[in-house]
Amino acid sequence: MTQAPDQPHGATKGDSVGFDDLLYVLFDSLHGTAPWTRFLSALCDQIHAYTATLVLRQPALGDRGDLFDVHTVKSVVEVYRTTSFQDDPFLAMREGEVCTIYDLITHEQLVRSHYYNNLLKLDGIVDILAINIAFGDDYVASLKVARRNGSPHFGLLEKSLIMRLYPHIKLAMSIYERNRRQTIENRAYARAIDQLAFGVIILNERGHVVRVNETATVLLESSRLLTVSGNRLQAANTEDDGRVGSIIKATLAGDTPREPLKLTGKNPDRSLYMLLKPIQDAEAADADAMGVAIFLSSGKLERSVAIDTCASLYGLSKAEVALLTELVDGASILSASLALGISEHTARAQLRSIFIKTDTHRQADLFRLVLTSLAIIA
Repeated sequence: MTQAPDQPHGATKGDSVGFDDLLYVLFDSLHGTAPWTRFLSALCDQIHAYTATLVLRQPALGDRGDLFDVHTVKSVVEVYRTTSFQDDPFLAMREGEVCTIYDLITHEQLVRSHYYNNLLKLDGIVDILAINIAFGDDYVASLKVARRNGSPHFGLLEKSLIMRLYPHIKLAMSIYERNRRQTIENRAYARAIDQLAFGVIILNERGHVVRVNETATVLLESSRLLTVSGNRLQAANTEDDGRVGSIIKATLAGDTPREPLKLTGKNPDRSLYMLLKPIQDAEAADADAMGVAIFLSSGKLERSVAIDTCASLYGLSKAEVALLTELVDGASILSASLALGISEHTARAQLRSIFIKTDTHRQADLFRLVLTSLAIIA
């Protein structure tokens, strides 16, 4: 195999100041709308490379993969994402091993390869320095930096720098993957919380508001008994505000209230019921609460329940949806039939049809299905 020069012209000095700066950029670049790209750009500057790519998930048929790149020709990246290169010499490279392309094949083998003629040649690439990095449970990433025509090959100094970076990149990848999974999970929770038929307000360990779901927003606006001012939950009058503040502090300290707190203003029909639950760290059950979940209700079920979605899931007719809406709002069969302008006999026939379609037998089972099935978050 052709061996690349040990100390090419313009190689990095690998000084500690430059390395420390590179580490700072590595971890700082994990955040934002374009993660990894600032690190890849800084790495190119450090070792005088022209392009850099980081593949966290290899492209496959129907899967564009998870790829970050700097200074590349976009059309070449598209070829890589849509074409399988079985003669790619880096496919069989061991994890944690730093190699140039000439450590794996000769120049003659390279220029005859499909990988070179249909990919590298399009961007004028003459040498690649690469490392495969395992992270998470079963992920293997690929980091590659490349030089174009007219540049010297990579040597020992560049390899040494990549090897020094290896454990730090491995850690950064694990952090990135963990954060990404947490983001996906948080978004799923937020979506589900926003679709609940009752209000939810999440407070942190300081009692500051961090989230208000859509139903809670409607309840706060309609009742005017509670408001969110800055990051604090405030009651409309001084007495209620003191009660709310005290119960929040008690819940954070682990004294969970058993009964809901009722707030009543001038209009008794706009009363609010607050039930508080501490948010505990499952691994530290004896510690103080990490936050508080406040569940709000106006005393009756909100029409924000996704009855229309439930109807589409179970094939309910418009008449059946209208009846179900009245019943969920607390109406009896008789009062629902009067409100809808139909006979009680017709209403009961429609209800029997709803039972059959939803595989329920009682109104209690039907309401539980509406409030807890996938329909509520669809």
